[in-house]
Amino acid sequence: MTTKKKEEHAALKIEIKVREILLKRLTHPAELLNTVAKKESDLRTKRVNNAREYKTYTEAQDAYGWGIITDEEFAGITKALEEGDEYIESTRTPTELANEMLREFIERLESDVRSFKYELLPPEEKERIHKESEERRARIEARKGGRQ
Repeated sequence: MTTKKKEEHAALKIEIKVREILLKRLTHPAELLNTVAKKESDLRTKRVNNAREYKTYTEAQDAYGWGIITDEEFAGITKALEEGDEYIESTRTPTELANEMLREFIERLESDVRSFKYELLPPEEKERIHKESEERRARIEARKGGRQ
């Protein structure tokens, strides 16, 4: 192995280690953020389902007038009636969005680690993996062809 190749391998090993440290350190915060995001999502779903109980603006207005729903609930119901299903998607909380962003970041780190580890493999092993992948892809395509 040439000196340049050895340096490249050493650099890849460091990159792998850095990402593995990040992945390890992000595990607990990611779990906490996911828990909070799940609670907020469940609460949002509950609010949306409650909003759907009112089929018209008049029904919601009557419930508000009788004090059955709060000012905030009335505003949410009105918005849900006006926007329909788009309202559900557009009301994600900052925590839910942060959770999604962190998950995507973690997935990229994991992908990087797999890619770097692949680069460190000897050419014969890369060829074997590539061949297995092609065979697996061919089997999947054959199965798809049989279903159509």
